[in-house]
Amino acid sequence: MREDLAVIIIVVAISFIAVVISVTVFALFPLVRQVQQLLSRLDQFLQSTEGDVRLTLGEIREAARNLNEISTGVLKNMDKVSNTADALEGFGETLRNTSDIIRTGLHPRLLSFGALMVGLKTGSWSLLRRIFLRTFVKRR
Repeated sequence: MREDLAVIIIVVAISFIAVVISVTVFALFPLVRQVQQLLSRLDQFLQSTEGDVRLTLGEIREAARNLNEISTGVLKNMDKVSNTADALEGFGETLRNTSDIIRTGLHPRLLSFGALMVGLKTGSWSLLRRIFLRTFVKRR
């Protein structure tokens, strides 16, 4: 009888465990279904954003390529600008030297020549005025 009782207890325990497992599975079934729906939505989201990311990456690559071309052009033109600046610096130095030569060598002579020209102009206007004034006054 003890053996029958032990078998009954084991059968009841196994039945109880089976019922608990069945209830657990049925209780978890909606949760599993929700996880499945969530994974499906996540997959759709990833597929839709994958296209956007590819487009964005393409635009970023194009922008990087354009920026690289611009920087290459700027570097090429910087050599030209540097050469032009060097040429302008040389021209400035030549102009300074010429200015120094004019200031030290020709400046006193130019002042004398300028003074002579102003004197001749003033004297000639004065002379012409007197001549025309006498002629004009005599006619009246």
